[in-house]
Formats: sequence, C-alpha cells, structure tokens
Amino acid sequence: NKCIPALQFHMFEFEELEAVLPAEAHILYGAGLAEANGLYLNIHVEAFGAPIYRHSVSPDFLLSREQHNGKHGWLVGCNRQPLYGAKTEAVKCPVSASLPAGEADTAAAASAGAASAATTAASAAGEEEAEVEKFRSVRKSLGTPPSVEGFPTVAEAARRLAEVWCLEGDALADAGDFKAAANRYKKVLGLPDLPAKRKAEVLSFRAKAHRLMAESKKAPKEGSIGDAALEDPLSGLAAEWAIEDAEEALKLDASCFLAAWEGAIAAKSIAWWSKGRHLAKQAMQAVPAGPKHRAQRETASTLFILLAEEEEGEKNRKVKEMQAAKEKRPEIVVDPKELEWARDIATQLNEVLKLEDFRRPHHQLWKLVGPGLHKKDAEEVFSEIRNLVWEKWNSIAWLHGYRTSWDVKARQKMCSRLVNVANTGKADDVKKLIKEMEDRICLDWPEIAEAADKIEHDETWAWTRHADGTWGAWGRTTLR
Repeated sequence: NKCIPALQFHMFEFEELEAVLPAEAHILYGAGLAEANGLYLNIHVEAFGAPIYRHSVSPDFLLSREQHNGKHGWLVGCNRQPLYGAKTEAVKCPVSASLPAGEADTAAAASAGAASAATTAASAAGEEEAEVEKFRSVRKSLGTPPSVEGFPTVAEAARRLAEVWCLEGDALADAGDFKAAANRYKKVLGLPDLPAKRKAEVLSFRAKAHRLMAESKKAPKEGSIGDAALEDPLSGLAAEWAIEDAEEALKLDASCFLAAWEGAIAAKSIAWWSKGRHLAKQAMQAVPAGPKHRAQRETASTLFILLAEEEEGEKNRKVKEMQAAKEKRPEIVVDPKELEWARDIATQLNEVLKLEDFRRPHHQLWKLVGPGLHKKDAEEVFSEIRNLVWEKWNSIAWLHGYRTSWDVKARQKMCSRLVNVANTGKADDVKKLIKEMEDRICLDWPEIAEAADKIEHDETWAWTRHADGTWGAWGRTTLR
C-alpha cells in the first residue's frame, strides 16, 4: 500500500488576490456632467486587455481602456463621445478618490460641484510612491472631472456610492436646497444590493428633506403681502411625500426611529392627526428599552400627546366656528299672510284625502302595482293615481287662484309654493301636513304635480372585469 501524502493548504492574502483580479465595479462621482456619475458594472467584455464597465442606469455611458496614436488611457464616454479621460498605460483603471469616507467638509465641496480629482499614491511594499494619472475633462464645458474608485464586489461599490451621495444630500439640505437633497437620496435608493436597513435609513433622510421642504414652503417670505403671503400649495404635497417615505422606511425596518419621527412631524404640519399619532407610536416602539434611550422615548411620547391635544383643540375650534356661523346666519322672515295661506290650503288638501271616495279607488289602483309590471303599465297606473288626486284638489286650487284642471304648470307652482313655506323653518305644521299627504298618496311630493323624468344611462360601453375574471364591456344595462 502506498501512502497518500496529506494535502497542504496555503493561506493567501485577500488584498493580494484583489490586486490581481479586475474590479467588478467602479463608482464615479463629482463630475460636472451629472449624468456621468453613478455605478459602473463589469460587463465581462474586454477592450485592449482591460474589462469594459457600463453605467448601471444609463447604458450609453461606458468606462473603458482605449488606444490613441499608440498610447493607452482610460475614458468615460457616451455614445462614442469621450467625456473624461486619464492618460495611463496601466491595465487597471486609475483611482482618484477625493471624498474620504466620513468627512463632511469634503462632502459639502462635492455637493457644490467642486469635487476635484485629487491625485492618490499607489504604494507597494518596498517601492516608492508614484503619482497615479488623474481623470480630466475632455472639454471645458463638462466642468469638474470626476473622482473614481474601484471595488471587488458590486455590493461594496453600492455601499460606498450610497455613502458619498448621502453626504452630498446632507450638504445640500444644510444649504437649504431640500429638493435637490431629496433627489440625491432618491438616486441612492436605485443602487443595487443595498441592505433593507440601509434603504430604510436613506428613506428617513429623504423624509426629513421633504419635511423641511414643506416647512420652508409653508412659511411666507419676509415682506410678502396679499397673495404672495399665502401658503404655498407645495407645502402640503411635500409633507405627504415625507409621510410616504416614512411609511415605506418602516416597512423595511420597523426600528428606524428617524423615519417614524419625521413622518409624525410631517403629519402634524398638515393636521393628519390619526396618521401622526400612529407614526409617533411607532417612533416610541422603535426606541430600544433601557435608561440610555429614555430621553428619546419620552420625546416621542410627548409628540404623541401633543398630537392628541392639538386634534382636540381643532375639533373644539371647528365646533365654535360652526356655532358662530349659525348665529350669524340671517333669520328668514316669513310673511304672516303667506304662512296662514299655507296652513289653510295644506289642511284642506289633506282633509279631502281622508274621504272614502278617494281612499277606496286609490287602494284599488295600488293593488295593480306589483313585481313583473311593465314600465308602460306602471306609468299608466301612476297617471290614474295622479288624476284621482287632482280631481279632489282642483276645486280647492281654483279657490286660491290656481287653474290646475288642465294646467300642469299651475299644479307645480302651487306645490312649490307650499314647500317653500315649509322649508323656512317657521312652519313645522305645514311640513308635517305635506309629509302626511305624501304617505296617503304614496308618491313623492315633486311627482304629485307631474311625473318626474328619470335619466337613463347606457353603460354598455364601460370596460370592466367580469365575474369569470375576464375583461370586457358591460352587457346591456340601464341605470335609472
């Protein structure tokens, strides 16, 4: 039997491996041409011995190694038009990071468009530092050249670019440009491979930017008068955007205190009390237990109580306004003669409906009405009931000057005059008599004078979902 030699494992350094392998992604930021900034992914196609990188959002933008007059260099271009470039024979893309992680002062410079392609040194053990070629603008109109960083994984590149853009967003918000800050945070949300917790954090930053935008639009400018002093309608809209961002962030991470807090403040500014209390409660629940976070938890509970108190105050204020408006309402003056006329004629009309020679034929006619009765037959029955009523009322109407025997308009005028008196609030007895007559005749008051034409709507064209799940037009339906 031969002895099989034991396998020997040799350790290797990841930094050495990363130095040999090409980067999977590059980030580019601080360029004067804003569209060029972003994440460039390795498409695993080589040109002149180096991989080509394509923009993750705008596929027309490429980062690649190119050759010109026998010399090489790295170019950022769009549609075969060079934008920024660095002259170097290096096969790997030169790195010119000018925004160190966690430095807010350089973030402010980057957000203002003044991020420069600062030269970094590429050092190796036992070798002297050598200057790396910087990216420069091909044309002056392109503005500031970009900063470039390479990463072995897409996730690391996305996290670094998210950090850069968040710092720029913070700087824009500090400068008062809340709309640009919100747009910068929105770009972060489009990056791939971001953890849910990080997305929730960015959404909370965006909610804060929208909330500050709402407050800036709500406050009138100094010296403004008239219409210029009115509240900007964008204020309420920006507050709603803040609430949407906060709710989306809490779906991704329920422990995101900043999202719940900003959403509650935004809801308070537009008097969405129920929504604000719910978000304030979520803010209290997002704070970890223990004395270390007691102040934060008490702040959230104070906001919850404040929202409840302001809601109660608004309700009381609206009640008082309604009462004041009711008191200021001008009192309706009714002519005593008109009121006396209405009571007299309403009493007479109601009394004749109690007689047997009306009640018996009226009952026989209503017995003809039932399920399955055609529309034409029903209209004839109702017409007979209407004629029966006016046979009893004509003599009374003539005594008061209304020629109702043949004139339908006269019937309508008399009925309208009675209703107008009843609706003044000074003739409850007349209103009660009208209701009693409606119950005796079994027709609505407007239809006693003349049949009311009901508008028919043809809905055969309406596109809808059928019971079997298919989509199509309605069948023949008529709404009355």
